[in-house]
Amino acid sequence: MKLPAWLSSTTAKLVLCIALVLAAGSLGFSWFEREGRGEDIFTALWWTVVTLTTVGYGDVVPVTTGGRLMGLLVMVSGIGLVSTLTGNLASLLVERKAQKRKGLLAVKKVGHIVVMGWNGFALDLVKGMDEAGLLKDRALVLVNSLPPEARDQVAYQLALGDRLEFVWGSIAQENVVHRARPQAAKVVYVLSQEGLEPKEADQQTLYAALAVREQNKDVPLYCEVVLAENRKHLLRAGATEALIRGEIASRVLGLMGSNQSVWAFLQGLLGLRGKNLLEFRSLSAEDKARTWGGLTSAMRGSDGSLPLALCQVSRALALDDILDEGQALDSFILELFQNSGRDTRLGQQGPRVLINPPDAEPLAAYDAVLYIKPGAAQ
Repeated sequence: MKLPAWLSSTTAKLVLCIALVLAAGSLGFSWFEREGRGEDIFTALWWTVVTLTTVGYGDVVPVTTGGRLMGLLVMVSGIGLVSTLTGNLASLLVERKAQKRKGLLAVKKVGHIVVMGWNGFALDLVKGMDEAGLLKDRALVLVNSLPPEARDQVAYQLALGDRLEFVWGSIAQENVVHRARPQAAKVVYVLSQEGLEPKEADQQTLYAALAVREQNKDVPLYCEVVLAENRKHLLRAGATEALIRGEIASRVLGLMGSNQSVWAFLQGLLGLRGKNLLEFRSLSAEDKARTWGGLTSAMRGSDGSLPLALCQVSRALALDDILDEGQALDSFILELFQNSGRDTRLGQQGPRVLINPPDAEPLAAYDAVLYIKPGAAQ
């Protein structure tokens, strides 16, 4: 006869055996001692537990021959069963800790940051997130196939303690991505893998993006590609944005050829020579009543901050956002979708950024402002 699934483990069998010994010991002690001391079932259970665990308080003892024989059986079986169960539980804890250290367990975090893949720029990415405040009170989950020595070195360099978890495996495998729990993540990054041909690295990035989007359609998903022609494939797969490796560096090098101050300016702006001066904040109701010129004057006069751009954050776009319910045809189309039970979501819109708009630009349609904090970077 096939055993139930819950009885397949050794621990479950041991627990069941101990429960049977407790039941048999309690009933037997109560039966044999009913003439001797008239013990009730609760007292019998107390005696069985004390005897089984070899504690032996001595407050309840059998006085009949049958009760003493029952005590011998409980003591002998208790030594073996309890010792085996204790050792088995200790082994399970050690094994689970080893599996977690190896990155073989599923993550149970919520609101965490996921970084899939690993290359020479990954540490800089994590440090940049930390400086930007993304890792404040949040866990970081790294998904890669680094060897144990490399993982230990990364953990030492990041010094995040219990907030750092690893998931070991290929980012192209759906079960590996699932262990990172992207459905509960705050943001997901997918980096190009080291040691692979550019085409293969981009394919793995694409597979990882598809797996993430299958589990979470709304999480911000930022990907890195090696080949420029693969960027459009990542965007079609649902990536919020896909950056081409080396593209920004090439543009900066080109600008440096005309003026060397460009690199010094970008270093100061991005915090490569001190603190990051770029900041992002939401517009208040009072801000939205202003124009760009009014906001600039207010921020400059308040603390010396310099506004750079207006932002519309990314938002979910649905069919009813683009159809006019006042139009008969649009209303009919929307009703058809709703009655058929089909999803009317169209994906994400934005974000949109307007850099240095005219002073007369109204702010009512925008969500946030990107600005430079006061202070000088040397």
